[in-house]
Amino acid sequence: MELGTEEKTSGKKKALKWTAISIGIIVGVYLLTVLIGGRIIMRRGDEVVVPDVVGLTYEEAEAILKQAYLTAVKGGEEESSYPPGFVVKQSPEAGMNVRKGRKITLRVSSGTGDIHVPNLVELPLRQAEMIIKRIGLTVGEIQEVHNDEVEAGAIIAQTPEPHLKVKRGTRVDLLVSLGSEEAFIIMPSIVGLDLQSASKALDEWGLRLGDITEEFNPNIPKGRIIRQTPPVGEQVKKGDQVNVVVSSGVQ
Repeated sequence: MELGTEEKTSGKKKALKWTAISIGIIVGVYLLTVLIGGRIIMRRGDEVVVPDVVGLTYEEAEAILKQAYLTAVKGGEEESSYPPGFVVKQSPEAGMNVRKGRKITLRVSSGTGDIHVPNLVELPLRQAEMIIKRIGLTVGEIQEVHNDEVEAGAIIAQTPEPHLKVKRGTRVDLLVSLGSEEAFIIMPSIVGLDLQSASKALDEWGLRLGDITEEFNPNIPKGRIIRQTPPVGEQVKKGDQVNVVVSSGVQ
């Protein structure tokens, strides 16, 4: 009897032991999972995406990196088509995830390399001039011509052509559009004229007599023009028609 009781007691102890071990393993795994998961969450929350600062001045790049909780560090100079002091390379590269506070090494241009001429065609003249000066070139001769396809004030052509390599300080000549060469005139007055005289005058000015309507007016003789459209002083194109209202005379 005592032997059987001892065996039962021993079995219970073993069962309790394995139960305790199992619980310990489960709790340990749970705690490890929570710990790792917490670290991952904290790490992700502590990461930022590296912005692209290539092509900016070092000061501009430094300010942008600071806003992203990163630190700019100068990494030397190298020849480049960028003007002196502009960022030509960065490490880590743009788009990478890094921890906040990470140092971003920036290499800047020494400005001794050739410059690629940008494409300025169809840009407004003011913008084209700013780009030319910004990259270390010089605004050259500016000519203006009429052009039906390029809007007024925009670049039609440039010399040197886009994408060529040139030395720093090279002149860039620009051809600027004056817009379409349609002839404009200021609308003169034909009020008070009869239709025949008005039509003759309009022909001389390159305009056409348009719609004619009558209106009673006791002060204007019959057949004389009371009003005109477009009105006097308005800018019109040659070939436009002018509509008139003539007096029907005294009723």
